[in-house]
Amino acid sequence: MTSAASSPNIDEHPMMGPGRGRLEGKVAVITGANSGIGRAAARQFAREGAKVVCVDLVEVVAPRIDVLIESEGGDAVFFQADVTSSESCQAMVALALERFGGLDVLVNNAGTGVFGRVDETSLEDWNRIIDINLNSAFLGSKAALPHMMEKGRGSIINTASTFGLLAFSRYAAYCASKAAVILLTRSMAIDYGPMGIRVNCLCPGATATDRMIGGVLRGKSPEEGVAALKAVADSNHALKRLANPEEIAYGMLFLASDEASFVTGHALCVDGGQTIKA
Repeated sequence: MTSAASSPNIDEHPMMGPGRGRLEGKVAVITGANSGIGRAAARQFAREGAKVVCVDLVEVVAPRIDVLIESEGGDAVFFQADVTSSESCQAMVALALERFGGLDVLVNNAGTGVFGRVDETSLEDWNRIIDINLNSAFLGSKAALPHMMEKGRGSIINTASTFGLLAFSRYAAYCASKAAVILLTRSMAIDYGPMGIRVNCLCPGATATDRMIGGVLRGKSPEEGVAALKAVADSNHALKRLANPEEIAYGMLFLASDEASFVTGHALCVDGGQTIKA
């Protein structure tokens, strides 16, 4: 799992309003929860009443997400784990059951990327991308499903990408992994729908996370960096801007909530019109 170390303050998310109890009484496990989209989702879920197990490999972020949530009156626990490990995924589910008494929502959000064509991509990088982006969703779901099947309900949300729907040059491994997440989601939705379990995925467009911005700015002067970010926004999105992590988190919130009770097998694009432009 990857997570960008940064030092956001308590007021980092001005777009987030007060919760309305949309997840009241629910327990959620969110991977990749200490930065970017996962951090925004964990915070928003807690504001909406969920008790949150915040899973990440990287702990050194101030304030750590569980501390931030609890400072706002929410209920959360942090679990440091490598979600490419079956044992770690079993342990994060066990923690949710032990600490909060159940598991209603699983968000398989941990992810990473690599740039390159097939001939430029090492087998090591290929396996790392598949492990983090795809296998972690399989392992997390495999750990959570027995409990959800026993209860006869649950919601699983996988973070895919518009790169799983569209082909982009020199993103062979990333596109392949995210396309696989979308088809895994749809297959699971068919298998577990009769058991009351909804499975959806979310396909973000370019989002202004530390990792994304850092990748665009790497090796560029300040002026070149500004131009590069503008180019990404202008060329890829009808709205001509990048998403904020909070905007993606609201899509996750909808899929997790009872408002989406008849939604399953869906790849929800929160992409500023990227997929209609391609």
